[in-house]
Amino acid sequence: MADQGSKKATKKLANEDDQLLPFITSYFKNCGLVGLIFGAGYFNFSIAWPIFGLLIFMWNEKRKRARQYRIDTTHALVKDEKATVLARVDELPSWVFYPDIERAEWVNNIIGQLWPFIGDYVKKILVETVQPQVKANLPSALKSFAFETIDLGDIPPRIGGVKVYTEHVSRDEIVMDLEIYYASDAQVKVNIKNITAGIKELQIHGTMRVVMSPLIPVSPLIGGITVFFLNPPSVEFNSTDLGNVLDIPGLSDIVRNIIEDQIAAFLVLPNRIPVQLAEGINLQALRFPTPQGVLRMHIIGARDLKRADIGLLGKGKSDPYAVIHVGAQKFKTKVIPNTVTPGWNTYFEAIVDQRSGQFFELEIKDEDPGEDDRLGSIGIEIASVADKGEIDSWMPLGDVETGMVHVCLSWLHLTTDPTELYKVHTNDTLCSCVILVYVDSAANLPRSRKTMAEPSSYVILTVGQEEKVKTPIMADTNNPRYEKFYQFLVKNPQVQDVDIEIRDKKGGDKKIGSLLVPMKQLLSAPGLTLEQPFRLQNSGPQSTINLKLALKILSQNPQVLPPDEGTDVDSGINIPTASDNSPASTPVDQPESPSDPKPTPSSPEPRPLPPTTLNNEEEAEVETLIPEADMSLESQGGDLRHRSVGPAVPAGSPTGGSGAGVAGLGKIQLTIRYSTQRSRLVVVIHKCVNLIPCDDDNLADPYVRIRLMPDKSSKKKTETIKNQLDPIFDETFEFNVNQAEASQRQLDIAVKNSVGLFSGARKYMGTVLVDLNQFDLTKAVTEWFDLEEPEDKD
Repeated sequence: MADQGSKKATKKLANEDDQLLPFITSYFKNCGLVGLIFGAGYFNFSIAWPIFGLLIFMWNEKRKRARQYRIDTTHALVKDEKATVLARVDELPSWVFYPDIERAEWVNNIIGQLWPFIGDYVKKILVETVQPQVKANLPSALKSFAFETIDLGDIPPRIGGVKVYTEHVSRDEIVMDLEIYYASDAQVKVNIKNITAGIKELQIHGTMRVVMSPLIPVSPLIGGITVFFLNPPSVEFNSTDLGNVLDIPGLSDIVRNIIEDQIAAFLVLPNRIPVQLAEGINLQALRFPTPQGVLRMHIIGARDLKRADIGLLGKGKSDPYAVIHVGAQKFKTKVIPNTVTPGWNTYFEAIVDQRSGQFFELEIKDEDPGEDDRLGSIGIEIASVADKGEIDSWMPLGDVETGMVHVCLSWLHLTTDPTELYKVHTNDTLCSCVILVYVDSAANLPRSRKTMAEPSSYVILTVGQEEKVKTPIMADTNNPRYEKFYQFLVKNPQVQDVDIEIRDKKGGDKKIGSLLVPMKQLLSAPGLTLEQPFRLQNSGPQSTINLKLALKILSQNPQVLPPDEGTDVDSGINIPTASDNSPASTPVDQPESPSDPKPTPSSPEPRPLPPTTLNNEEEAEVETLIPEADMSLESQGGDLRHRSVGPAVPAGSPTGGSGAGVAGLGKIQLTIRYSTQRSRLVVVIHKCVNLIPCDDDNLADPYVRIRLMPDKSSKKKTETIKNQLDPIFDETFEFNVNQAEASQRQLDIAVKNSVGLFSGARKYMGTVLVDLNQFDLTKAVTEWFDLEEPEDKD
């Protein structure tokens, strides 16, 4: 009880600012202060009295806050010193937790010395390069746009930790991740028509990947460097000047989302910054590598969500919807009104450039007229989905007390084998291909007939009915160089086309050229690739556009790689340039996926999917559904350990869970491991076999209750399976506990029969107490446990 009370006290201390009562109290205090000032003016008191009273009030409030903070901190330390210290653990850098991440203080010292010069360089780039480009894309009424203040401040960014990858990378590249902290005192202001707005105190935190590739045998040994964020970083800032008008609930979120989207469009995959270090290196191949695969996401539904809306009878509901992030790609389900058990049954598909380190992130929100409430979130590493082929399960939502979401994630490889098209293209609602389009340049575009001025052209690229993108404007030239790369998902290449239009911004967006390329031409092209100048229609007699089109077909089977080629995770396509004279070139096939060849399940059909049924202990182990970078199947080496712990069956039997156990009450299958990345103990309840009948029809309605002892308040339970003695649950539960403490705890698991209040049927079907100190929790352990008669029926 003391442990439980200390946790509540710590939680209260951490969440004190979020409670409603202190907010209301502060509101009435401020109203009273305003009333006193108004009264002083109404009764013609001297202004010195309100000023003197305000000074005393502010000084007293400051003393009270400091004293109360010391008191609350002391109380928390006295009640549970360990819990109070652990409450601040999340603020520590990553190298504290993970032995494969190194400190980088020497790099931080170098950045600190360089920071003033970096600030001057960035200011020059913004004024000389960015500002003219922004002006060119703004309407004439806003042409006065200019940077008024550019100050990166005195606080440089810090690198919290560095991890260099030595496995699953190509021999001619170096891949490392940097944990970036940027809590700056920077200030940037822009001015449009004498109206000033800006941001200050910008904060960014995220993981940046640096790829040094290719490695070459001549100086400087590294051909190029590519920099990008794997996942959208967290961004915080304060507004200045006119920007303060937008710093109100609702509008501030819109502004923040816009800024985050702009950062994602610049630095989050598939967007990246390439730097060429050696001559003869194709910079475009560094910037636009071939994707590694496609993640197919089936968002099926959720249950037991938080009731965010207050009802008249005290039982409110929510209007839930899900927001999904994969790198810079964002998806959103429809809103299901007035429910805590929504069923979306919606498919999304995302092109993945780097499966290692990228996450599938899902957040469920409640739609409100103002700011939408958060109902919980989950995060799954895409590499684990690619290793397993498919993950289909109910998963608990994080940062909330209740709620689970049902998702099915499938990984699809990319291939150039046309026969795979007929294997994967079985449904018109799902995609079968990825088309990569490189818009290099145009030549001999027509001038304006009235002024004979050179056009300021841009390209509109359309694939299907809705996939439409636009290149930047190339001002005042007949031979523009766009050098832009785009990738699209394609449902049926037999009937879809690539529609290209070139328009003149100076001529009122008039069309000055067009081109229609049927995708079925790519199916018969060598390597499914076309690379050549295309003659424009509705344009000048010599007008052409240089394109490269490459089709990649989705496949459940990974491409087999030659043993001497390795796995080049960033192999790029051969990008054409405007100086190429040949009408076409034969591309060199590159490996499309870094994964080892292994069979994967078929992709899901568009229907609700039941929880995956596991056939044996090995399949049960891979259903550890909260993945992380260091827990892939390769890192585990496929090592599944089966021990006899208490009632556990000895290693090697029973396969499939045959037998009724020592007590004759049946068996239960569990997977247990500790997620160091999420600091959670993860328990997967797979199934039970040979349970005893409890009802009059010789069946039962079993469910499983699980607790992490000795904390009885951590109770969780599965769904009830009606009329079954061999129920399959496949549900995942998490417990927020540090690793050292988890190894000293016990799991109290009880299988119960769901009965009515006045029913005389048997309620307890069996229990098992699992000592966690007998397992290596850093590796997933799958075991069968015999059920026993309960000693304490609570």
